Amino acid sequence: MARNEFRFVVDGVDLTADQQTLIAGEIQKAGLAALRTANAKLVNPLTLGHGNIRLRPEWYGLWVLDGQLAQDLGQKINDIGFWIQR
Repeated sequence: MARNEFRFVVDGVDLTADQQTLIAGEIQKAGLAALRTANAKLVNPLTLGHGNIRLRPEWYGLWVLDGQLAQDLGQKINDIGFWIQR
């Protein structure tokens, strides 16, 4: 399975928690837009992560999973009732 990781690092600038959350959300939106622009062929994507450093720091950011891993993980999330109908 291929894995591509992209990072955005800001060094030497003091940011408040609110600023970090705002920037993280904007980076997430830009990353998803870049996938669309690059015409990435995603079959059944699952997007996980968040932009709130206080929620679960180890999940801070955004992961876009596709293929069998996305399907398996999505089913596990549904099985534990972590699914919200929109």
